[in-house]
Amino acid sequence: MKKILLVLPLLILSGCSFNIRNITSVIEINNNNCRIIKERDTHGGFLGDGEFCAEIRCKNINLEELSSNWKKMPLSKSLNDITEMVWCDYNKCGNLYEKYDIPNVNNGYYFFLDRHSDSKDKYDSTDLNNRSSYNFTLAMYDDESKIIYYYELDT
Repeated sequence: MKKILLVLPLLILSGCSFNIRNITSVIEINNNNCRIIKERDTHGGFLGDGEFCAEIRCKNINLEELSSNWKKMPLSKSLNDITEMVWCDYNKCGNLYEKYDIPNVNNGYYFFLDRHSDSKDKYDSTDLNNRSSYNFTLAMYDDESKIIYYYELDT
């Protein structure tokens, strides 16, 4: 019984946190030179709904080594539409950029992962706005500042 009580908090904590290893694994980059410099997590709602946003500073990202799932900016139309939608929580409203103080990334790359159960191609955002719920990850790499803006939404 004592062993179960000691392991239970570790299991709970390990399932509730975002860390650089998990994030960089999702967005398919090497994490040796990356660290989270700012983050905000609102998950914990009904069925784990919420948002996670992080700024990740990376040194020495070799753009030629990015996976083929990273695309050159600008965002696709469907992703641009989703970032321009107004989101509110804790009395702060705004589009994705305003809400999380994300600058407009002009020179860089983006990564999209559709985690919705109805997704036919997890790297294609075409059907993103044709559903009643969202489960996706979006990362934008700013080549000038060497920062990745990571956003995850689960509704």
